[in-house]
Amino acid sequence: MILLLMIVLAMIVYTVILKFRKTGSEKQRFSESLNALLVVGSFNLALGMIGQITGIWEMLDAIMEAGDINLEIVFTGIKVSFGTTILGLITFMISVVAWLLLRYLPVRQ
Repeated sequence: MILLLMIVLAMIVYTVILKFRKTGSEKQRFSESLNALLVVGSFNLALGMIGQITGIWEMLDAIMEAGDINLEIVFTGIKVSFGTTILGLITFMISVVAWLLLRYLPVRQ
């Protein structure tokens, strides 16, 4: 997920470069890059949610095997499982803000 965050940041830099180039052939590449930025951010959000659900599933399996419930361990597991969702959400928010800014901010001539 951290790798996807770095990819999103690199895509933002690449898309900014394409936005300020003047050639006509780069407009198509800009549009494709802009859409890919949003897709990768969305994918990382979905990946984070899948990571959280998998973590909670594993935690519930461990509780069932142990037969004993320790609230400290349960809440620690839930806290750890939120890490992937938070990272996915941060990546998604960065990609959406960049998408909005790059799509709707005019280029000075």
